[in-house]
Formats: sequence, C-alpha cells, structure tokens
Amino acid sequence: MSVIENQLLKINDLEEREYQNKVSDVCLKQSTLAVLPTGLGKTIIALRVILERIQIGKILFLAPTKPLAQQHASFFEKYLNLDIELFTGNVAPKERETLWKTADFIISTPQVVEKDVERTYTNLENFSLVVFDEAHRAVGSYAYVKIGEVYRENAKHFLTLGMTASPGSTKEHIVNICNNLGIKKIEKRSDTDEDVTPYIQKLETTWIKVEMTEVEKTVRRELKNALEIIGGEMYKQGFLSNPRHITTSSLLRIGKEIQAKLMQAKGSAKYPFYHAMTIQAIGMKIAHAIQTIESQGLEQFLHYAERIEQEAKKKSGSRANKQLVKKEYWKTAINIAKNDKAEHPKLPKLLNLINMHLNEGARRIIVFTEIRHTATLIVEKLERVPLSKSVRFVGQSSREGDKGLTQNEQKEILDKFRSGEYNVLVATSVGEEGLDIPSTDVVIFYEPVPSAIRLIQRRGRTGRDSSGIVYMFMTEDTRDEAAHWSSRSKEREMYRMLENIELEIDNDEILRRKNTDTKQTKLQ
Repeated sequence: MSVIENQLLKINDLEEREYQNKVSDVCLKQSTLAVLPTGLGKTIIALRVILERIQIGKILFLAPTKPLAQQHASFFEKYLNLDIELFTGNVAPKERETLWKTADFIISTPQVVEKDVERTYTNLENFSLVVFDEAHRAVGSYAYVKIGEVYRENAKHFLTLGMTASPGSTKEHIVNICNNLGIKKIEKRSDTDEDVTPYIQKLETTWIKVEMTEVEKTVRRELKNALEIIGGEMYKQGFLSNPRHITTSSLLRIGKEIQAKLMQAKGSAKYPFYHAMTIQAIGMKIAHAIQTIESQGLEQFLHYAERIEQEAKKKSGSRANKQLVKKEYWKTAINIAKNDKAEHPKLPKLLNLINMHLNEGARRIIVFTEIRHTATLIVEKLERVPLSKSVRFVGQSSREGDKGLTQNEQKEILDKFRSGEYNVLVATSVGEEGLDIPSTDVVIFYEPVPSAIRLIQRRGRTGRDSSGIVYMFMTEDTRDEAAHWSSRSKEREMYRMLENIELEIDNDEILRRKNTDTKQTKLQ
C-alpha cells in the first residue's frame, strides 16, 4: 500500500488512492463541488488540496456543527505540522479577532464566521482556500451563503471546495449551491466508478413490508372522510378544482395561495381568507394524523391528538386546534383508537430484527425514525431485548414535555455508542449529518424518507470500513410507499444530472449584480 507523502504531514499512514488524487487535482485547478458517497474519504481529498494551498495563504475549513468541527480539528491536528485553531461559540470574540490575523489554519462552524464577518474581524481576503463541508446546505439564509459571497468579494487567491454525499435532486438546487459558493466545476464519484469499486464495502438492503391492523385502517378511514369534508370547503372557496382530490401537496399549495390573497386584501375583505387559513390548517393536521397512523401506529396518533388537545386549551392556542378538537370526526377517530391501542406491526418486527443481529454479534445498530415520541417508545420496548443497550438520540430543541439534548449530551452519547456502552442508537433526523457518528453494522429506517439527501445520509452510516446492512420498514398501501419511491426517484435523478449537468453559473455576473444592487440601495 502506497501512502501520501508530504513534508507537512506528521504521520505517513494515509493510503494513496488514485480517485482521491484525480479529484483533488481537479479541485486545485478551480473551485469545485466534490460529490462522493460517505466513507470514500472526502476529508482526505480536502487534506491534499490544503497541503498545496497553505503555501499560498490561509485556510478556512467549515463544518455545520460543533461536534463535526471538533472531529475535523482532531483529524488535522493528528496529521498536519500546522497550528490549527478551532472556532466555536466557546472561543471569546475578542480572542477570535486576534486569531483571524495570526492563524494560518482555522476550523469553524459557519455561524461563528458569519458573526465575525459582521463584526469586521475578517473579510477573508488572505485565505487561499475555504472548504465547505456538507455543502448542500449552502442555500437560502444559511451562513454558508453569506461566507461564500464575502469570500468571493475580497479574496486575493480565491478557491472554494464544497464537499457532500448528496447535493440535491434538482438542477436548480445544485446550480444554486454552486453559485452561492463560487463553484465552477462538479467532480463526482459513485460506487460504480472503476477507480472507486476496489474500496467499496458490500451494502445489503432489505425491505420489510407490514400491513396496517384493521383498527388502524378504520381510524384512517374516519380521518380520510374528514379530509374530504375539508376538500369540500376548499372547493366551495375556489381553492380546489375537485373536492375529492385533496392531498398534503394540494393543502400546501392552497396555503400559499391563501397567504398571497391575504396579503393583497384590505380591511374586511381579509376575513374570508382568515377563515380559509383555519380550514387549511385543520386539513394539514388531519393529513399529518393519517400519515402518523400509517407509519407509526395508533399510540403515536393518540400522542399527537393529546398535544393538539393541550395546545387548544391554552389562551394562545391556534384557532385550528380549538376548532379541530370539537369536530365529531376527530372525537370518533380518537375513541376508536383508544379502544384498541395495539402495537403497530413494525414494532415487534423491529425488536425481533435487532435481537437477531445482536445475537449474531452486531456491535452498533442505528434506528432512524421521524418522530421523537416514536424514538422514546422504541427505546422503552427495547428493554425486552436482552442484549440491547439502547439510547434515544434527538436534537437540541426542546418541546413541551420533551427536552432536547445539548451538544455536550449528544457528544457523550456518541462517545458511549462508539465505546460499546450503548449498542443501539435510536435517532431522529439529527443523526443524518453534521455529527461524528461512528460507522455501524446495521442501519434501520423505521419509515422511508421522501428526500434523496436524507436517504443517502442515513444509508451512509453503515458500510464504511466493512460490509453493512440496511433495512427499510414500509407499511403497504400507505404514504410510506410514496416516500420510498420519491426518494429513489430523486436519487436516480441526482446521479443522472451529475452525469450530464453543464453548470449554468456565472459567479462574476452574480457578484456584479449584488454590488450594483448595494450601490443603488445606498443612493436611495
């Protein structure tokens, strides 16, 4: 095995891989979006580019979360003969102000950099490279966008490197990312590329299909009838061409239409649209309840209904919640569910599956689920499994009756998961990216996700260093199936576009336009 050699490396044990050399060569020639599956060494590619660009100027490496920034800092400190500064919210602003002038290599979360740019601590002019990890986030108001703009405006030696496993499934989205980061080239590798296949671990995917219980079907039927009533209301008000064709997508579209009309209306003319907004909001809640029953079961539906009930009792509760809890169809659905709270068929199958793999020697298993309460329920039920040492892993935000995890708590859990103190991690979407989660033997989707990015991120938690197994649970004839086909289609479309895309980007023109807009604003 040949290794990477460079005078700036402390340790020479990094394997030399041809595809990493090729990708890094492209990245050195022009600003590039490097798209590679998880586990193929995007950080090594960044390292190779850094080794060259540090000769020209300073380096800024951005990661979306503190734990991930810390992970990257540990890696580069281990391998590079360079002083590396880690910027997080724990480093005092005045200290950072000095370090921006003196440090040659800074690793940071983007929010810290954005604030320091606003404080005029730096304008990034002396940075020869900015690396954007998880670059698919560089859209909208995310801090990556502002940093990319400032860097393009001021850099003496401009070069950006975006890294992601999944840039998105539409050409518009991908081009937007590239425009925001000043990227001119996309360089991708997939599992099937000749120079990659020698390093790919076997990944086995199995679908586990279940059928809803008769009681679940009955409750769903009651709520679907209720949704048709909402469709009739929307039809009467001119927002729907067919009252029976009401879906979550059509409700979202109707919501936007009502908002637009509300903005245009004046005085008393607004009142019909306020009423329409309430009806639309009730429809969205019913649609969510149906989806919850299909993919999670009656217990989760009742938990959702209880939250609505509690919020409706508050003085500040929404009009939609207050009206929904009075509806007979809502009361009927709840009563039927309360009379038979049988476990959703996914749950016993999940427990048996985890039990089997733990008995076969699995060291680490991740279960992904969309709903926090489902994560709690799964952890509780895993107490039945003798070898299971499970833990719930959720985000930082707290909700009523459900406290989130601090970053330190998240790190502690992941450290224990890595060491074997926990062997089953039951995670919500927080486990998809941006955290240093170790490779696992088994990844389980408790329900499919409609997003290609989320599918790829979740699946990439296994099959890195050794072969991995992915299981996907799906309730037949439900929105689970729609989510599955949606993500599969989007993933295929993403790879198709990456094969053929010709970037419609002109970063200089975008910058000129922004500068013109700024000047005009100042003149006004």
